[in-house]
Amino acid sequence: MAGMRCSKQTRGVATIEFPWLWGRFCSVLAWFASALLLIGCRPTPEANVAGYLLSTWLGTQPPAVSTASPGALAGRVVDAQGEPIAGATVLVAQADGAPHQALTDADGRYRIVEIPPGQYVPAAVAPGYAERALAGLLDIPKLITIVSDETTTAPPLTLAPYLPAPLPDDLAVAVNLRQTGVYTAAASFPAAAVADVTAYAFDYAGATVDTVRVYLPQGHAPTRQWPLLFMVYPSPVDDWEAVSVAFAAEQFAVVAISPIAARGTDAEAHAQDARVALALARAGALGGAVGDNRPVAMGGSFSSAILSRLLRAAGDDLAGWVTVGGLADAFTATHEFYAGRITVPAPYTWLVPALGPPNLYPLPFLMYSPVYSAGDLPPTLIIHTAADEILPINQAFALEAAVREAGVPVETYYYTDVSHYLGIGENLTDAGRTMFYQITEFAKRYGGFP
Repeated sequence: MAGMRCSKQTRGVATIEFPWLWGRFCSVLAWFASALLLIGCRPTPEANVAGYLLSTWLGTQPPAVSTASPGALAGRVVDAQGEPIAGATVLVAQADGAPHQALTDADGRYRIVEIPPGQYVPAAVAPGYAERALAGLLDIPKLITIVSDETTTAPPLTLAPYLPAPLPDDLAVAVNLRQTGVYTAAASFPAAAVADVTAYAFDYAGATVDTVRVYLPQGHAPTRQWPLLFMVYPSPVDDWEAVSVAFAAEQFAVVAISPIAARGTDAEAHAQDARVALALARAGALGGAVGDNRPVAMGGSFSSAILSRLLRAAGDDLAGWVTVGGLADAFTATHEFYAGRITVPAPYTWLVPALGPPNLYPLPFLMYSPVYSAGDLPPTLIIHTAADEILPINQAFALEAAVREAGVPVETYYYTDVSHYLGIGENLTDAGRTMFYQITEFAKRYGGFP
């Protein structure tokens, strides 16, 4: 055919050179993506990853950012009655994740400067209010165009109070809570650490959650209640048994949970599973040794995103939290990802692309960024290593600054070590020992005791 030729073989597949047709295809693809946005069809995580892989193959990753003179965005944040909300964080994010933000004044007004020209969907959050992105008719995301050397005024952004969905009455019956195993587990640290373990499962929101474990000091009296540590692990709960046993040996009741495959990368769904487990524990449904006392919660890496959502949903049910190598700002972490400066381990290789373009879909990134809602956090212990290649230590520095600015009690343990996590057993280092005892002291200081 005239104007078409086979130019090379790639992995056994003929690649066709047809420049004008390929350009037309890319234009149609871009138009189709824009049309989906305009009609309110949010791409699925699978579609987002497919788009990322296609753009990587086309050589258009990392996402292009305009180098033209920046513009600005102004607007107002109000409640459902039209009253101004002061102290709200409003932001837009570049396609590569870099955020641009401002706080609202007493009249609810904001102005964000130095924004590269392009199209964005603004989003906001405020203490006591749920995160929200600017939307139009039928809740379709509303694009705002930023122009060089001009200030664009956005429509008002209306926030609603954050009200987590109520849990069912008689929760244990409603979720079909059942015991699935009883056994004893040991750990090499602290010396001769042993715990009595009970495994549970329950059904919630269309899935079976079978990753709940309760660890108690060995030989515990059946009528005695212990201070509670609530663990949200980033990978299978049984892989972290040595950690759970170690804390149980320090005279804690440890309730642990990890994500289930059915929820995929939906940190909000994982958080609601954790919220059910926490409510069951505090209601005494996980045994009489786990009572109605306010626990300290702990998570790290990916589970810190789950934990940040649980903190909002659980409210005063949690007395404090510990984040180990955790995520504080999903926007800046995304920026580091697209710049190739972080290493994302399996099975989270495609987690960032799965969330979609942050300039068009900022809400999931904002929801997993506790740095922007620090005023709602309980007392905080931040642990991070300078050697972290998964989530850089600047995530911890940003969270510490935000928590201090909000007036929330905060403690830190920054160290240099090879471990992204708390490794107990053969991986335990001197830094790990210090970390472990700092966590136990923090939990004793802030946790509720029966």
